[in-house]
Amino acid sequence: MWLALLLLAATSVTPLPTNQDSGSAMCGADQLTWSNSRSFNRDVQGSAMVQATSPSGVELFQLDQSLGPGETVIPLWCGDLLGDGSQALAFETFSGGAHCCFSVRVVPLTPGASDLLDADLGNGGLGQPQQLDGDGPLELVGASDVFAYFDDLSFAASPFMPLFYVYDGQQYVEATRQFPDQIQARIDQANDGLAQAVARPLAQNVPERFRYQEQQSIALRLYGLHVLLGDADTALPDIESRVAPPVASWLEQNTPAAEAAIASVYDLSSPTSLSPSK
Repeated sequence: MWLALLLLAATSVTPLPTNQDSGSAMCGADQLTWSNSRSFNRDVQGSAMVQATSPSGVELFQLDQSLGPGETVIPLWCGDLLGDGSQALAFETFSGGAHCCFSVRVVPLTPGASDLLDADLGNGGLGQPQQLDGDGPLELVGASDVFAYFDDLSFAASPFMPLFYVYDGQQYVEATRQFPDQIQARIDQANDGLAQAVARPLAQNVPERFRYQEQQSIALRLYGLHVLLGDADTALPDIESRVAPPVASWLEQNTPAAEAAIASVYDLSSPTSLSPSK
């Protein structure tokens, strides 16, 4: 679901084939190769390799990683992320299984350079970078599973939240609240989705706790987005007035837990701005 919300990246960053255990690609003038020797046996360890070399054969980056059962390393994209002519590579380690977990790294293809981002994103992930503020380094755009299984919500009903990182001169840091226009766009989408969910007849052949999960999911996402925007206290009564009474009561009871969950992932200390800048 969250992938549908991601826009196309700038042309300086190129998507890599995420469905190949082994492959090669060009990252600017540099050569990138990767391979996975996957194992699904607890007694047999797998391995992964990612390597980048310059046109002259200089090793720019080398990863040799052991893999547990089901794990794999997946290249995501590479290119001139910072707009300075240098190349960066993004890849993730997937734990395997139906749900969870993705750990993402964004590394400069420069020997000895520190990671630009190293983050555990759970069921979430990182998409293609975008230029969100008009100039400079691209922003990293992803999704957070901060509400995964929130108060017994099923995984399918657990809403994902947008996640934006900006470059601070040394690395990428979480800065979602710097982009209120992006948050507002998702609020508008959630408002439309909530209206449609409320208008649909409730399923009668499911257990009571599942009957309202669609409304709970969208209402929780909407409230979380307003927490990021900074107007959750004023938005909450309107959200509650639009949903079924059991959903309104559920949301009211869970607002402290929802706010705590958001604060565990997002930096809520900086104010939002209608004109975001780095």
